This record gives sequence, C-alpha cells and structure tokens, in this order.
Amino acid sequence: MTTAAQNDSAVVLLSGGLDSTVALAKTLEQMPVVLALMVDYGQRALAPELKASMAIAQHYNVPHKVIALPWLAECLPAALDSSQPQEAWNSTQDPVHNTLRVWVPNRNGVLLNVAAAYAEALGATHVVFGANATEGDTFPDNSVAFLDALNQSLSYSTLSKVQVLAPVATLTKAQMVSYAKQNNVPLHLIWSCYDAGPEPCGECPSCRLLEAALHPTAETGVCSG
Repeated sequence: MTTAAQNDSAVVLLSGGLDSTVALAKTLEQMPVVLALMVDYGQRALAPELKASMAIAQHYNVPHKVIALPWLAECLPAALDSSQPQEAWNSTQDPVHNTLRVWVPNRNGVLLNVAAAYAEALGATHVVFGANATEGDTFPDNSVAFLDALNQSLSYSTLSKVQVLAPVATLTKAQMVSYAKQNNVPLHLIWSCYDAGPEPCGECPSCRLLEAALHPTAETGVCSG
C-alpha cells in the first residue's frame, strides 16, 4: 500500500459500484478525499448509479459532484447505450468474456484526465479509480501498465504532477467483498448492474461477477463495479 504524505489528498471517481466504493474506503485510510466525482456519459444505468454514488459519498461525508460528458455517449456500445434497446445477456458464457460487450473506448483515460484537472484545481495530489485484478487481464485500462503510463503522462499535463492511485488494483472482486464486510463498507448502497433497474438484472456480467464474489460457491463462477 502506498504511504500517503502529510498533505496528500484525492479526487475519487465514484460510479457507485463495488470497485469504486471499496477504492474510496481504502483511500480514506490513507488521505482525505476532497471530491467524489460521478460522470454522466449517457450510460444505461445512470439513474441507479447516481443514486448509489450520492448515497455512498454522503455515508463517508465526502463532497460529491456530477459532471456530464454527453459526447462520450456517441462511443457507447449498444449494451450500455440508454438510447438503444437492451439486448439479452448470454448467461452461459463466462462473465469476464461478456464484459467485452461493455467496452467503452478510452473511458478510463478520459475520466481520469478529467478527474486530474479537478484534482489540480482543488489542490489534490491524487486521483483514484477502481481498477481491479478480476478485470485487469480483460481490460487494458485496468492494468498496472496503464496506470504507470498515465502517471507518466500526468507528470507533463499537470503542473502539480497529479498521480493516479488504484488501491484495489491487486484485489479480486471476492477480496474486495471480504474487505468491505470487515470494514463496514455500505454494500447495501452499491449499484453494480449495467441495467437501469429498479432491481439488478442478475444476468449481466457485472451482476454475475458480484454474485460470485458475495457467494464464492455459487454457480455463477467469477464479479463489476
């Protein structure tokens, strides 16, 4: 775990799912969080994600802000696009394989650069996101190599050399759930479904991965936030 300097603080990308919620909780062990940032980019699950993100920020007494990136909606796959009909999920496929259907080009790169701009403006030293071990092999923007490359880039694009932290990067979904239960993280507030509700669909890869993390012996196999 990175040791925080005395004046370190962070802006956290908080979608309201498992990954970002545990990342927020672990960040608060190291440094103050000056802003929890929720991004509206036209995703299908915006309403429940927003509700979850606001409730979690309130739980931790962290300032919360919603920003809109409407142009990013043009890059969404059909599975996440609120303007498109919801397609059925293939529950017989491995959930990690199914996550390829929800790839948004350069989403983490865009969101982290936006968060870094807020961090520098607010005098924060770090931005935080929920990259994790379960998805690190599937999505390149959850990898350690991505983190290292982005930090090098930010050392040039921010005068204060804002850096990215991924406090759950080495944790699987099951390990995040274990941490959450041991540290009173409000799992009842999270939303980890790609659908818009009112209840989690139980079929999308995010739901199946979360169910598997909550109940490791379940047939669902392996959990997204």
